[in-house]
Amino acid sequence: MGNIGGIAMKHLLIFAALLALTGCSISEIEPAPPLEEETAGKKIFHAVIDNEECETRVYLDNKIRIRWNAGDLITLFEGTTRNKQYIFLGDDGDNAGDFDLNKSGFGSGNDIDRYYALYPYASSTKYGYGDEEDVPVPDYIKYTLPATQTYKEKSIGPGANLMVAVTADLDDFDLKFRNVCSYLRVKLYGTGQTVGSVVFKGNNGEALSGIAAITPVYGGEPAISVKGTGTTITLDCGNGVEIAQTKESATEFWLVVPPLNFPNGFTITVNGFYGGSQDFTITNNLTFLRNKYNTITRELAISSEGTGMGVGNWGNGESVEGQI
Repeated sequence: MGNIGGIAMKHLLIFAALLALTGCSISEIEPAPPLEEETAGKKIFHAVIDNEECETRVYLDNKIRIRWNAGDLITLFEGTTRNKQYIFLGDDGDNAGDFDLNKSGFGSGNDIDRYYALYPYASSTKYGYGDEEDVPVPDYIKYTLPATQTYKEKSIGPGANLMVAVTADLDDFDLKFRNVCSYLRVKLYGTGQTVGSVVFKGNNGEALSGIAAITPVYGGEPAISVKGTGTTITLDCGNGVEIAQTKESATEFWLVVPPLNFPNGFTITVNGFYGGSQDFTITNNLTFLRNKYNTITRELAISSEGTGMGVGNWGNGESVEGQI
């Protein structure tokens, strides 16, 4: 009996050990599922070219096409009206690439049936509903158009080119970005001239900056309605830009302009870095169309003593579809 008892005890110890091993094995192979907050926002979205846009990016290359910059940030409404910040994972000059969650902030939002994205990111960007007063229908994105843009050589300044994307549904992770605005290329030349800033304004006091309502359309062109009261757009040239001396090699200054009609034309004021300014006034009835650009070429002659003056007509203008 003693031997039998010993054998039984041995079997019990072996069985207990097997249970312990089995318990460890189960806990390692089948861990508890993570909370929803731990997996939320882990989707990877791919920014692709919309075939109808023809080279939709964020900075201009030598062929006047817009491309992404490394670390570009976008607002993404990821199935809710909550503004989330996503970051571009590619490199400078990439024409497509992935975006991953960078910052989600706090709070919650109402559910929506697809994904909406907007470049550039701003924490103040909001998702609105089309039944609100004085906004486009259907639903829209509320964004603040900046009154100041930053000069970049032969390019659109960082964060100036407004773009939006909308997916077909919540199973679609391809963000087909479309340009929202129009563009003006100001080409300047002159002897001994350094530009401090370029200011654009409509001759009829058109609203150019401030709150705007943007309506993305899946498979179609986005619409924008400017609700703000800012009437100028300033291209800040930082430490000054010394321009070329000849018309053939004129220096380019790019501005992003809302797609609007200017029945009385517009005025460009060039401020010299060392003082003085020069105006170029165009009085023609002109329309700036989405995804197109116009060019104006002028000789700059700001007097070293102070203010220089000049009035010109619309010239060397071109409207090029699909290049920007």
